[in-house]
Amino acid sequence: MIIWRGWGILAILIGGAAAGLGAAMSVGNRALTPILVGLMLIAGGVGTWFLGNHLNQKKPIAEFDSWYARRRDEVAAQVRGGAYHNVADPQRPGQAADPWAVGEYVLQQESAKVRAALTNRHSLFFIPLQYLGFVMGAIGIVVMVAGLFRG
Repeated sequence: MIIWRGWGILAILIGGAAAGLGAAMSVGNRALTPILVGLMLIAGGVGTWFLGNHLNQKKPIAEFDSWYARRRDEVAAQVRGGAYHNVADPQRPGQAADPWAVGEYVLQQESAKVRAALTNRHSLFFIPLQYLGFVMGAIGIVVMVAGLFRG
């Protein structure tokens, strides 16, 4: 059973395509098959790392920045509308807290949860896609070394 989340299945597809391309390139000389398959798996691993890094790290940062800007404006509108004017101050009992400080606290609490939810959404067997590039590269090295010892 294959377990993936988001675009994590691309690691298998990229690995299969890379191995198939390496095997297809060595049709004329079967002795080169392990070397070419291994090199193509390493190249596929590099591509998988860049793809995973983009999908799991860089793209979520852009999404978070967009969300944060919109949410900051919403919280500011709520503060101006009087949403946080009657909140008790935990450091000064009996006094009301600064509404802008409460709004900033609410925004920081929400942003921590949203940031964690956005990163590493693309995985295969619970391993983020970018790290599967290293696994694919290691498999490529093993294939090349095994091909050298096989003869």
